[in-house]
Amino acid sequence: MARAFPYQKVAPARELLIWFAVATALGVLNWGLSLPTMDGRAWTYSKLLVLQLTFSYFVFTHILVLVVGFRTFLMRQVGAWPKFGRDAAGIGFAFVGFVIGMFNLNWFVPLLGAFFFPGESFTFTFPGADPWRTFGMFIGITLIGVFAVSYYTMRLNLRASYGIHVERERLRAELETAREMQLQVMPSADPLMRGMDVAGVCLPAAEVGGDYFDYMWLDDNERLLCITMADVSGKGLKAAMAAVMVSGMLHVTTPNAKSPADVLTRINNPLRHKIDARMFVAMQLAVIDTKRRTVTLANAGQMPPLLLRDGAVCPLTTGGPRFPLGATDDVRYEPRTIRLQTDDTLLLYTDGVNEAMNADRELFGDDRLRDVLQHTAGQSAAAIVEAIREAVRTFTGDQPQHDDVTLVVVRVTDIFL
Repeated sequence: MARAFPYQKVAPARELLIWFAVATALGVLNWGLSLPTMDGRAWTYSKLLVLQLTFSYFVFTHILVLVVGFRTFLMRQVGAWPKFGRDAAGIGFAFVGFVIGMFNLNWFVPLLGAFFFPGESFTFTFPGADPWRTFGMFIGITLIGVFAVSYYTMRLNLRASYGIHVERERLRAELETAREMQLQVMPSADPLMRGMDVAGVCLPAAEVGGDYFDYMWLDDNERLLCITMADVSGKGLKAAMAAVMVSGMLHVTTPNAKSPADVLTRINNPLRHKIDARMFVAMQLAVIDTKRRTVTLANAGQMPPLLLRDGAVCPLTTGGPRFPLGATDDVRYEPRTIRLQTDDTLLLYTDGVNEAMNADRELFGDDRLRDVLQHTAGQSAAAIVEAIREAVRTFTGDQPQHDDVTLVVVRVTDIFL
C-alpha cells in the first residue's frame, strides 16, 4: 500500500522552546565572556547572569515577533515561491527583528542595568564601531537555531519513518493472512462431472478483497452441484474474515434448504447482525441438476450470469429483490430455473471483470465481455476462462488490478446423464 511520506514539522511550541534554548545559551555565553572584565568589582555573578539572559531574551522577542508576523500575514503570499525563497524571506524578517532588538538595547541596557545595579553605569551603543561583528553574531545565532530546528525535524522524520515501516510490515502481515484466508474458502480443483465442463478462477487484486467462489455437492450421488460466487464489500482482513464466515454459513444452510433463494433468505438476517453495518455481501447461487438438465439461480446483488446459446448471449435475471446480503432485514429472494441444452455455456462473474479499467479510465464493460464470450463457442470451460482473462489483461494493459476478478464457466457437453 503506497502512500506519501508524512513530512513532520516542528510544532510551534517546540520550535519556540528550541529558540528559547538558543537565547539562553547566548546569554550564558555573554555572561561568561564578561566575567574577566569585572576586575573584582562587587557585582554579583547571579545578578549579572540574569541581566545577560534578559538582554538575550529581549532581542529574541523582537526576532520572534517579526517571524510570527511573517508566517501569519505573508506566508500565503510567498507560498508559491521555491523553498529557498521562502526560507530567505523568513531569515530576512528575522534579521529585521534582530536589528530592531539591538537598537532597542540602546535604551533597555541602561534602564535594566540601573535597576539591578543602582549607582553603576551601563551603556550600549548599536551599531557601534564594528557593525560587521553584530552581523556575524546574527549569522551565528541563525545557523545555530536553524541547525537545532533541522536536527529536531530530522529526528521527527526518522521516528515517523520508522513508524511507517512498522505499520507497513503490520499491514503486509495482515494482507498475507487475509490472502491465505481468502484462498482457503475457495476450491483447489474444479469438479469432474459427466455431461458438464466446469472451470473457475479467482484473481485477487493487489489489496486483498472479498471475492470468492466455491463448489458444493448437495447429494451423495453428485447429481446436484451448487456453485457459489460472492463479493464481500471492503478489503483486507475484515473482508476475508467475512468471506470465511459466509462460507461457513452456506455449508451449514445449503444442504437443508429448499432452493438457492431459500439459502439466501435464511442467511441474510443472521449475517446482517454479525458483520459491520457498513459491509454487505453480493452473492449468487447456481444449482445444477444433471438429471433434470436444469440450473436454478438466486441472486443477491451480483452480476446476472450470462448464457451463451446458439451464438447469442443473454443475461439471466431473477425476479424479486436483489439486495446484497446484510444490506437490509427480511428480504425474500426468488429463484429462477432454466432448462439447459447441449453446448450451452453459462458464465458467472463478479464486477471485477466488467469494471476493469484501462489507462484512459474506460471500463471493460458488458458489451466487450459478451463479445468475448460469443467468440468462445465450442471451446472448453478452461479455455473460455483464459480467453476472458486475456481479454481483460489486454484491455487494462499496465494498469494495476483494483478489484478481484472471479469467473466460473459451466459448459454443457453432449453427454448428459
